[in-house]
Amino acid sequence: MSERDNGWRHELQRRIAVYDEIESKDDWRGQMRAGDYWGLLALTVVLVAGFWAWGV
Repeated sequence: MSERDNGWRHELQRRIAVYDEIESKDDWRGQMRAGDYWGLLALTVVLVAGFWAWGV
């Protein structure tokens, strides 16, 4: 293996370890919950209805 390949292998192992650590935690910051999805749905409906009413 070349030095460059060895560096990438170490970087991939580091990233895998970080993601494994994040997944093992029960409280993942930034994780969307049901309320977040309902809010996003409401915002989408309001925007679509608003632009539709504006265009009519």
